[in-house]
Amino acid sequence: MSTTYTTSQLAEAADVGSQTLRYYERRGLLPEPPRTNGGHRLYGPQHLERLRFIQTVQGLGFQLEEIQALLEIREDPSETAGETIERFLNRLDEKASALADMRATIAALRAEAETTLANG
Repeated sequence: MSTTYTTSQLAEAADVGSQTLRYYERRGLLPEPPRTNGGHRLYGPQHLERLRFIQTVQGLGFQLEEIQALLEIREDPSETAGETIERFLNRLDEKASALADMRATIAALRAEAETTLANG
């Protein structure tokens, strides 16, 4: 039997609010799930995986419109998909470089603080 989630269960599994799920559905980021005879949404594992993808990409600083473009490429790659993906990869490379620079700066700060404390 396949795992299913109610709205509250999926929200808890993904650590988001129920309203976030409904918002993503309205925006077309999360496909509307089938419903029970009583009208309750029943999400599947694919919804959780997609929601986690959205959260990860959003956490990297991408906007919902950009995430929508990536999701569309996942579902139906077009001839322009390569250009869009290349832009995303370039932005990720820039973010990775910025993170590496920040890490080096903070590591130097730590070393400086340790030296200051050791010298009293």
